[in-house]
Amino acid sequence: MGFNPVNDSDWLIRAAMLLSFTLQVILVFVAPTRKRSCHPLPHFAVWSGYLVAGWVAVVGLGLLLYNLSITTSNNGSSSIFAFWTPFLLLHVGGPDTITAYSLDDSELWLRHLAGMLFVVSTALVVFLCSVKSNPMVTATVLVYVVGVIKYGERIYSLYSGSVRGFRDKMLGEPNPGPNYAKLMTEFESKKNAGVPVDIIVVDGEPKEAVEQAEVMKNSSKSLEMMAYELFAMFRVLFVNLILSYRERRISQAYFLDRDDVTAAAAFSVVEVELGFLYDVAYTKAAVSSTRRGYLLRFVGTACLVVAAVLFALMDKAGVRPVDRGVTYALLLGGLALDVAAYLMLLSSDRTLAFLDGEPKLAWLARVARAVRLPTRRWSERITRMNLIRYSLGKPEQDASRRCWCCRWTTVPRVVRCLTWVADMVGVREILDDIFFIRHEPVSCRKIRDTKKKKKEEEDGKGKISIDVLNYVFDGLRKTANEVKYSGYNEMKEVCDYRGEGIIDELIGGDIQVEQAAKATGLELNVNDVVRESVRREFDESLLLWHVATDLCYHRRRDMEGAWKGDIQSLMSISETLSEYMLYLLARRPEILPVTATGIGLVRYRDTRAEARRFFRSEAAWDPSHHDAQRMLLEVNTSKKPAVVKGDESKSVLFDACILAKALLLLGDDTMWRVVAGVWREMLVYAAGRCHGSTHVRQLRRGGELITMVWFLMAHMGIGDMYRTQDGDTNAKLVVLDHHLAILIY
Repeated sequence: MGFNPVNDSDWLIRAAMLLSFTLQVILVFVAPTRKRSCHPLPHFAVWSGYLVAGWVAVVGLGLLLYNLSITTSNNGSSSIFAFWTPFLLLHVGGPDTITAYSLDDSELWLRHLAGMLFVVSTALVVFLCSVKSNPMVTATVLVYVVGVIKYGERIYSLYSGSVRGFRDKMLGEPNPGPNYAKLMTEFESKKNAGVPVDIIVVDGEPKEAVEQAEVMKNSSKSLEMMAYELFAMFRVLFVNLILSYRERRISQAYFLDRDDVTAAAAFSVVEVELGFLYDVAYTKAAVSSTRRGYLLRFVGTACLVVAAVLFALMDKAGVRPVDRGVTYALLLGGLALDVAAYLMLLSSDRTLAFLDGEPKLAWLARVARAVRLPTRRWSERITRMNLIRYSLGKPEQDASRRCWCCRWTTVPRVVRCLTWVADMVGVREILDDIFFIRHEPVSCRKIRDTKKKKKEEEDGKGKISIDVLNYVFDGLRKTANEVKYSGYNEMKEVCDYRGEGIIDELIGGDIQVEQAAKATGLELNVNDVVRESVRREFDESLLLWHVATDLCYHRRRDMEGAWKGDIQSLMSISETLSEYMLYLLARRPEILPVTATGIGLVRYRDTRAEARRFFRSEAAWDPSHHDAQRMLLEVNTSKKPAVVKGDESKSVLFDACILAKALLLLGDDTMWRVVAGVWREMLVYAAGRCHGSTHVRQLRRGGELITMVWFLMAHMGIGDMYRTQDGDTNAKLVVLDHHLAILIY
């Protein structure tokens, strides 16, 4: 059997059309899941569908051109193929749920624009060459119009999601401030004329900011409407623009001045705002959520309906049954996807915010809330990684059981064998993600106010348990209240803390601690050791405190049940934040301050290598995690490692042992309050020093806790994004009199 150019290309075209439509269905329903899931499966499905969809459309157009060039007779296939051509244009325009897989796609919007011109021109050539033999010219033109609209929306959305496009929309009119030259000229002329004149500055907050802050404080708006109003002010952070006094004062009125804003309420608002930010960066929200977008959507759907009716009424005697089925699938499937897009748009947070602002449409908002499915707005997961456990090559049992077919991999030798094979093949990170990286839930929907939980404990109704989000929120709120009326320099000093704040508060110069150190024979100054550890470079300090936090658990088994509820909670918080920050250093260093992306990885690798060498020396009896903690604490650290080893190796393993021994002298209560406080300050420090665009990149991976902390900091008035503290000064030129000051300017 040989190759039949006509018949075989016909079947390839049919397959391309159906595959293109199938990919659109996958993208419509799977693409939204990536913003609320950190599982690799949906991300792989979206990535592959996004890439293959464009390739299939281009290949389909090539096949159509080829078929047109070799077709010599006026047959039904050629005419129906001409009608199918604009559907490829419609498909390559993409669904509303995804325009860019990553921010890099948005930055390349000009390249996509060039691709659009090529695809539109190719489809137009196919259409023009088949006009005489195409009995469905009107229907083809209608679908072509829909395709151009869809593709145009995608290009505009890509531009809007780029840094340049977003910045152009955010930058308002330039603000030259008060007319300094005119005021000083008037002042000089009056003074030279002998008129007693002076310039006074009227104190007080800008009236507009005070009024808007008062409205925000007493507002009873819905969650979506409140979040959208705040998002409209704080979206400038995406392109690293600064915020003014007005935004700071209004936001603080909600997050600091209201008593009903708990950790759950605050993080819920931040979740919705970050959802808006995701929609702007990765979907067609820049078009679909506007009046112009509604009009274009209506025109597109109307054109598809008319095209479907025209095809249903036409004489299809010359069209093969298989081609009829494909055509109906394209038409009715396109309409079904439009209906799904309408439903998604109606139930979106942005639409709800709009409907809540229109009293006449409040009933529609209630309907939308009733019909939409309850879904997460982000992954609500925190990823954890433990250096000692990773160095031992022993995953936790729960981590292994995530994969039902790999329960036998809890055997250490099997894990080491798999690790060796993964190193040889070059897929070590994939293996580590399966066995040594854990994703644990951290949801603001499941936490309650700390005051309420304390009351339940007093009433005997419940046991207090401090949640990570509650703990971070309480710390941020306390800091924000302390610097609420401070200047930029004072606020920047507080944001630079990486543990100094909690150390000053809880340790100071504790004489009892120094006496305990001498009694145990340790030649160390606890205060100096702890303070010196947080003054090192950020990545070095992070590694030190991670290992030290893990070593402080060496008594956990023996002391289980002996601690109070709040100490157990602080231990859990310390462990969670410690392992989360290590995960960021090892797997997401771009999120951390600049130093962590370079030498930070070197320190991490050297520390891990030294730990492996140390544990390998005891491999004969196969130490457990608890054994490894005890072994490290028993090492003689009377001399600093740098004195013995030099500084070529950047490992901090035994420096962390010294820190752990110093922390253990503080006593359980003080120690865990210090450790948890240091990790909270490190998290806040790292969140504030990451570029806004880098935070936005994490939204397509399910979101990160550090991103939510960054946005919450901005709302509480903390961070480098505030460079304007007082706004324009209210300067007045007055003529001085013995009895009266007359305002003249």
